[in-house]
Amino acid sequence: MEKNQDCCEFEENRYISDKKFAVENPARMCQPMGALQAIMGLKNAMPLIHGSQGCATYMRFQLIRHFREPIEVSSSALNEKTVIYGGENNLLNALKNVSEKQNPDIVCVMSSCLTETIGDDIEGIISKFEDANIGMKLPKMVSVSTPSFSGSHIEGYDKAVLELVKDLGRLNIPNDKINLIMGGNLSPGDINEVKKLINDLNVSSIILTDTSLNLDAPLDEDTLELHKYGTSLNEIEDTPNSKGTISLSKHVDSAGKYLEKNFDVKCFSENLPLGIKNTDRFVKNVCELMNIKIPKKVERDRGRLCDILVDSHAYNYRKKVAIFGDPDMVIGIANIVSEMGMIPEVLCIGMESERFINDVGNIKEFSNEIDYNPIILENSDLFDLENILDNHDVDILFGNAYGASIADKNNIPLYRIGFPIFDRVGAQRISCLGYTGGIKFVDEVTNMIIDYYYDFEGYKLDEEEEIVFGDIATEEKHIEEKF
Repeated sequence: MEKNQDCCEFEENRYISDKKFAVENPARMCQPMGALQAIMGLKNAMPLIHGSQGCATYMRFQLIRHFREPIEVSSSALNEKTVIYGGENNLLNALKNVSEKQNPDIVCVMSSCLTETIGDDIEGIISKFEDANIGMKLPKMVSVSTPSFSGSHIEGYDKAVLELVKDLGRLNIPNDKINLIMGGNLSPGDINEVKKLINDLNVSSIILTDTSLNLDAPLDEDTLELHKYGTSLNEIEDTPNSKGTISLSKHVDSAGKYLEKNFDVKCFSENLPLGIKNTDRFVKNVCELMNIKIPKKVERDRGRLCDILVDSHAYNYRKKVAIFGDPDMVIGIANIVSEMGMIPEVLCIGMESERFINDVGNIKEFSNEIDYNPIILENSDLFDLENILDNHDVDILFGNAYGASIADKNNIPLYRIGFPIFDRVGAQRISCLGYTGGIKFVDEVTNMIIDYYYDFEGYKLDEEEEIVFGDIATEEKHIEEKF
């Protein structure tokens, strides 16, 4: 096939919706939800939402039906009266009850729409509570400003990790570790894949924050107690002594920048290690920080991912996809499906992000032989996505469970990834990061395509393209040269 030089030029193609007055079926969640997910990765921690009871109930509901694990969330339970006169007394009572009955190591107080609107001074209220209980053993208390009416869960996660590092970080003896900021909304399965890769590289790390054991736990008699696993307060305190910080999200790197500015801890802010290119960069950053060579086992896993890309290329080549979700997950999936030979036709995120737009342009290097000018839905919702797909045919949709009705309407398969996934079990074990997670991802996506678009003998159901098993040497050579 002759290479078309014009095909690799990226032209920004942002979709502008006529619907300005409301958000319908949003592609993002609120800031307290992101902060709450960061807190759930701490050992013996209690999240406390300073707001109405409904805020805590909604978040608990969404988290439980996704992870299918018990979730503890406290609330100051504001009502009409406290909204008018202030919620100080409610928060003081909540701090007292949590400290005495739950006995956590840390209480993380998150604001909400109500408390941000009426202007409650959460830090001042916490100080007042501590002054009134001098001499008593109190948990560490941290406040996070998370107004639900602005931003998204991405900013909430970022703020929570930053406040934890700012409040707890202490300069001490170098620890020969790497800080890893997860980025929010990652499944325990994905965090395990990152930990496995780090272990294969023989590197010690501090995970900010680690939900891998708390949100994929065995059934036992301690189910309703505070989380026994996760990142400890001592580990967070030790973060300024690490060799460097790698953020697996370009949108959740404030803590890394803070450590770099104040403690000279080098910070890398990169895309999720999803696919060959992004995982290579992650491994390269780790090896540079620790001054080590890549072990043979890691090289072998990379080769296995390259092998499945070649094996599945005949099924995936030129399949068009639509992706919605968090910016980091969307750009990560767009990268790996491009490596699979697919075309990222529609990319939808629920927030504004110039970093995301820049990363979309970088995918052109995988698209030398295909037309590549994706439709970008920035700060959009699933109503906008549905309207776009009414006029643009795609072969597969990637996103959370809220995309099921769109996939059904367009008669295409939905690959469930992201948060929330409430219509399937095992959401906490979904994994796609790293080389071995990438292998699982390519296997599952390819088999979904085979199930949906091929008959039992392996031939396409489309009569115009009956035979797909022929000489695929050109395609295999193209993949091998790429990697």
